[in-house]
Amino acid sequence: MSDWDKLSKVGNNAPLKEEKIKVSTAKPKLLNAMPTAYFEAHKQLKKEGGTSLDFSQYIYEATREKLERDGKLK
Repeated sequence: MSDWDKLSKVGNNAPLKEEKIKVSTAKPKLLNAMPTAYFEAHKQLKKEGGTSLDFSQYIYEATREKLERDGKLK
């Protein structure tokens, strides 16, 4: 038996093995009713060049910033 064949079996019975865990990156439910004024304000901001983000990305970024300020994300 070659050394490569011997090495291919090393660790097969090891108690610790890495398992792939599926992690969801999105919540399946939609946000509750968003005021239409928010959509309009974002549309105007984007038109004026204040952001290049679409509305969903803008919400994610604002949420991330707020959570960082509140000390829940680093």
